[in-house]
Amino acid sequence: MSKQSIMQDAELIQFLAPFFQNKNNTTDFIKMCLQRIRTRHMLLRTHWYAEIADGIEKVRASRPALRIIFLISLAEGVARLRLKRERDSDNAKSMISSFMSLMSDADKNQLKRDFRRALIKMPHHQLQFSGIVNILYDIRNRAVHGDDFYSFSLLDKNRKKEYVSEGYHDYGILTHGEWKISRRKGSKTSANKKVKVTLDIKMTYEELRAIFIRTAIANIKKCGKFN
Repeated sequence: MSKQSIMQDAELIQFLAPFFQNKNNTTDFIKMCLQRIRTRHMLLRTHWYAEIADGIEKVRASRPALRIIFLISLAEGVARLRLKRERDSDNAKSMISSFMSLMSDADKNQLKRDFRRALIKMPHHQLQFSGIVNILYDIRNRAVHGDDFYSFSLLDKNRKKEYVSEGYHDYGILTHGEWKISRRKGSKTSANKKVKVTLDIKMTYEELRAIFIRTAIANIKKCGKFN
């Protein structure tokens, strides 16, 4: 796509609009992205992967693990461009961690608040941010390899609106993920054993998607050194 066609791309402008205060800020950001090849590719890759993730619902409804495949691919692809590691064999997980390191504190806090272990299974339901990233990465891996694309769920946005409008605070959806536990000194537990855990999720796909896009924008700004 030429620079002019990108600047006039109504779908791209609409895609970015929720993340900027007004249309001028949106178009200014696109202009800055077009100043460098890498940031241009990062912008287009973000839009492309997010669109695919959105479209999965039409192919296989109510399977958020399949959508997470493309959100995680978005994260890895943007990070590889920012770090100039596109052709390297760097571990994908390290790329995703680098992408996530630029997530805002507000988004990290939202993830930790809305993405917890269920109290019925664990004495400590608060997850560390790194633990949430690991769970999402594992969900992606199991879905990609066809092992499990059906046991993980996110809260339906309309149901969440109902809960919030009716004043509920203790709500969520119980789902499953895998948690890697490290062997402690003197423990008989095998090293890096994965156990299935029950999760209490208050987050919707739309909220998770927005977090990934905001973080992608932060990565692009970091790469372009935009103010």
